[in-house]
Amino acid sequence: MMPKVKEHICPSCNGTGFPASMQPINPGHKIYPAKCKACGGKGKIADAD
Repeated sequence: MMPKVKEHICPSCNGTGFPASMQPINPGHKIYPAKCKACGGKGKIADAD
């Protein structure tokens, strides 16, 4: 049997996988944010029992 893994939304990025970043001042400029370090870009954190 597989152990049950509880997952919860990452509080650092609110489940997006990317931490909140500042919006660019110049329109048309895109910022590619780094992956959230807390969840590794997954948006969810697994609780290990």
